[in-house]
Amino acid sequence: MKKTSLFLLLLFSIASLHAEKVVQYSNYIYEPQIHTVLLYKQGTNVPVPVLNLNSNDRLQLSFDELTPDNDYYMFTLIHCDAQWKPSDLQPMQYIEGNMFDFINDFRFSNNTYQSYVHYSVNFPTKDLRPKISGNYILKVYRNYDESDVVITRRFFVLDSKTTYEFDIHPATLAQYRFTKQEVDFKATISDYQVINPYQDLKTVLTQNNRWDNAIYNLHPLFIVGNEYTFNFEEENVFDGTNEYRFYDSRSLRFLSQNVAKKRFDTLNHLILMPAQRRGSGAYVEYVDFNGKRVIANKDGQNDGSFDGDYTWVYFSFDSPNKLRSGDLYVFGELTDWRADKRFKLEYNPATFRYETRVLLKQGYYSYLFTTLNEETGQMETYETEGNYMNTENQYYIFTYCKNQVFGYDELIGFIAESSNTKNR
Repeated sequence: MKKTSLFLLLLFSIASLHAEKVVQYSNYIYEPQIHTVLLYKQGTNVPVPVLNLNSNDRLQLSFDELTPDNDYYMFTLIHCDAQWKPSDLQPMQYIEGNMFDFINDFRFSNNTYQSYVHYSVNFPTKDLRPKISGNYILKVYRNYDESDVVITRRFFVLDSKTTYEFDIHPATLAQYRFTKQEVDFKATISDYQVINPYQDLKTVLTQNNRWDNAIYNLHPLFIVGNEYTFNFEEENVFDGTNEYRFYDSRSLRFLSQNVAKKRFDTLNHLILMPAQRRGSGAYVEYVDFNGKRVIANKDGQNDGSFDGDYTWVYFSFDSPNKLRSGDLYVFGELTDWRADKRFKLEYNPATFRYETRVLLKQGYYSYLFTTLNEETGQMETYETEGNYMNTENQYYIFTYCKNQVFGYDELIGFIAESSNTKNR
């Protein structure tokens, strides 16, 4: 009976693991031993990975697998529409060359307490290139088995036909004036024919590379020739949020700002200063990273990619009682901009704090404490961080138009703009 029960349990575990590997058309990690997935334009740390069509631009994907032995990985591309649903195209219609390529560059960790293998690949490669513009999913899988997916990442291929004029300001409506920001803009499309702008033209607005609060399918209010004006009072507003919190673990020799203490057993442990609510206080301006992270090791001889160590990081948030707005999460690029269960904090009534610990690689991390609105799927800050019209946020505009021949969404415009007028 025991052998039968163990066999059934094993079958159930295998079936559960397979069920979890349904492809997500978002930034997603499918296995717990995969950490620190980064996708940037080569030579930069710009958080939105955009390639210009038919250019020499390249993106760099890197990630760690917390195992002592290397694995065998390859990747492919999936074309998506403006709302990140797979397009109806066949791979040969949007991929030039082979349908997949290999991740051959890997290095074993050096002088670290946590063993891992660091993988990286630059693409497009000579054997695999995107053929058309639009939204893409980069899918990493193991041993030629596309169902054994390990990582998915979003990226963009731009065929630029659009220029923009901006006016980012506090919301026009009185009830939002002090808590929200309004993104008004004009798009000018050149050398491209838009047949039916109210049906074929799609505009997406995002804030700080977040997708939970992205505004989709924004249609122009006015059209004059090839100029499209998006000037609304409510359809294009975002919560102002607050400047991002941060901690710095690039050096483990000293206590850096916002680190209360550290200790060591088999790994280093960093206990951060308990966070306080900021929703009812005055807005404090300071330069932040808008949720980004930088992986680095100041104690080593390299850039931290394979000699940066992993540490247990302890997050806590003071609260006399449970929050009314929902479950509490650490939120930012380190969580793939979503409610990641690894970053969920549990309330401890003995300490009157929300607490969790997470294994993270050495680096500089910026983040917010947010609550999850189960109805909308959005991460909210009004009870934890507050929302202020003065906050510096980075806004991204994506302009798509339906291709009249093949019916897919072409990406014909992209721009990044800060809400801080001093940076414009």
